[in-house]
Amino acid sequence: MVSISFFDNKNTYTVKEGDTIYSIARANGVSPKALMAANDIKDGDILSIGRLLTIPSSDKTSDNDIKMMPDIPKVQLERLEYLNIKENGNYKVKPGDNIYAIAKKYKVEPVVIMNLNSLDENSVLNVGRVLKIPPTRTPKNINNLKSVSVAMGVSYDFILKMKRLEDGPDKKDNEFHNDYYYDGSGNKTVKKGNKTIGIGHLWKKGEPEYLSNAQVLNLYVKDLLKAEDHLRVLFGEKKFDNMPVHIKEALIDIVFNKGTDIIKNSNGLMEDLKNGRYDDAICKMTNNRDKGGNGKELSGLSKRRLFDMAAASKYKKTVSPQVTAKAQEVYNNGIKLLKKEYESEYKNILVGYNEDVRRFWGDKIKLIED
Repeated sequence: MVSISFFDNKNTYTVKEGDTIYSIARANGVSPKALMAANDIKDGDILSIGRLLTIPSSDKTSDNDIKMMPDIPKVQLERLEYLNIKENGNYKVKPGDNIYAIAKKYKVEPVVIMNLNSLDENSVLNVGRVLKIPPTRTPKNINNLKSVSVAMGVSYDFILKMKRLEDGPDKKDNEFHNDYYYDGSGNKTVKKGNKTIGIGHLWKKGEPEYLSNAQVLNLYVKDLLKAEDHLRVLFGEKKFDNMPVHIKEALIDIVFNKGTDIIKNSNGLMEDLKNGRYDDAICKMTNNRDKGGNGKELSGLSKRRLFDMAAASKYKKTVSPQVTAKAQEVYNNGIKLLKKEYESEYKNILVGYNEDVRRFWGDKIKLIED
């Protein structure tokens, strides 16, 4: 949805809580670029509450003119319908502070604060130091999977398939794990694997053990935003945001599922992505090892990587033979692992495994039926 507005010229605007350059520009019928130039604002600058901004001329020629804002991508405007963005300004370090406590206070990711302020895990926070705090992004108006996809700027098909992977075959598309369960058994009785709730959310001590559908969906968006934040730090915000949407989808799922270490530990993957060699990158989205990509090979992670490769390959109309061949290789290895892991149960589990792979790849992969 491209923003179209009728407006009167304004000279100044006082920044309020929750304002962003985009929302102010949109409300006043000017482009973000013009607003930033008029107020000497650079990319990454923090909008302080109470700051007085100069609103540039809208170049309106008549009372009936309509102002278009072509330099804001349509998808970003659509995301604002489902995300609250609160500017946090600066924070002065107090005695006893640490990055994690500050991040928790502002509901942002510690790694983003560190990146914004050129810090790392070993940095010492001196009392009195002024830190830039990134904006807090929180979901709003999230009431179904479609709104999740718009909030994240990704396709509905990706969000739906990701939900099905996390929830398994026992949940319909409009049903959720409102109660906690163990991801190794799929229920709360057999304590195998990680305690999980909602859509793939690892339960943490102190969190509720029951969620409404709305709470499940909002938590899903929060977890996806965290994955996006980590990817923006890993690749640089502009570099990541400018990647094709289907490449971003695959990366978001990888980080949502196993964190950024699995990307860092996939030899050559980051370099190919940074240089736009996307087919080569897809062929490196094959790390099926647990423990951040350095542990044991698992059939379940082979299937997850097949999902990611299929999602990423949609960045162009035709899947290259190179990518299809690599996907076949990942599948064949996953079946070998499945046989070792399940032995007597193998044939029953193979049916569901193949159904998932068929949903990802259609007839592009030759399936093993026994």
